[in-house]
Amino acid sequence: MPHGRQLTEPADRTLRRWLLIRRILGITLVLGVFCAVWLLALAPDEGPGPILPDVDQQFSLDLEVIQTADEDTVYVVEQRAHPFYRIFAFDPATGDTTTVFTVPEDAIVYGIALNPERTSLAVAYSPDLRIGGSGLWTLDLDSGAFTMVADAEPDIYLTELEWAADGNSVFATHVDRREDEERLSVATVDIVDGDTTIVRSQAMTPMVNDGDLYYLEVDAEKARRSIGVMDGTGTASVIEILGGARDLDHLIAGADGDGSVRVAVLDEQDDGLLSIGSPASAHGNHNVPSAWWSVGAADDSAVSTELEPIIVYDASVTTSGSIVYATVEGLSIGADERLDLIKSRAIRFVAA
Repeated sequence: MPHGRQLTEPADRTLRRWLLIRRILGITLVLGVFCAVWLLALAPDEGPGPILPDVDQQFSLDLEVIQTADEDTVYVVEQRAHPFYRIFAFDPATGDTTTVFTVPEDAIVYGIALNPERTSLAVAYSPDLRIGGSGLWTLDLDSGAFTMVADAEPDIYLTELEWAADGNSVFATHVDRREDEERLSVATVDIVDGDTTIVRSQAMTPMVNDGDLYYLEVDAEKARRSIGVMDGTGTASVIEILGGARDLDHLIAGADGDGSVRVAVLDEQDDGLLSIGSPASAHGNHNVPSAWWSVGAADDSAVSTELEPIIVYDASVTTSGSIVYATVEGLSIGADERLDLIKSRAIRFVAA
């Protein structure tokens, strides 16, 4: 027997087998750890879900009704963290709020509009904010049915909705980001088949009034400093406001049903420079206060109202002709003076 050999042949073979098995097991373990790390690297991120669009003000924890007004029900989008992201009905006369639609997680609302019969909301909506676009849905206020009209497409946004007078279509600001140069237009969406048609380029913020289509003209710098009007024959004209020296924002009907309109005129900034609008944000300039001006139907004269300037996110007109608007502070209503109805930092859109 050679010097140093301590095991019998069967025992030696057993030892060698054991060492081979251990080596195989070691290699398998290393491969297993490698594969586990590799699979984890490929696995989808399970971290926090997508956040809502940035806003200058923090979300409020609670909504507080602070005053009432003798007005019909209005509909409001409250954009808080999920699951407290909803569309609710607000009765200004009683202060009652009732949720009519809870926005699903990862979905996002870009605007709402109430149809002429007050039975349905048009909702600029995306079921997944990561799509980077929005389509059009309708919400039946009696049944709660939420129906897709035009699906969300990447880089195409439908915002700032306005029902046609016959209730068969919805006008919208059409934001097209599919190319390097963003294009802004007014489009119409057929409620039945969802077909979308551009009706006016270099325009946004459609508003139907006395049978005509009003909108804000968009210049080469994306500023809006005049109001465009298209009549039933397709003939377009322009209303100059303050000599085109100030940016304009939200556009709504006048108070008396006489064909007049009201427009939000942005304040000049502290440095004396004119503010440049940001139409791609879907609801105007969020950083600059604006004051409401009334534009006459007969002579296009523009007269400032007495409503105190404030940052406005969205606006509509009540059945009585008052302005109801989502502001940086909450929900307000006004004709001769502003009455703050809801205190909240989370109100984004309103329809009346």
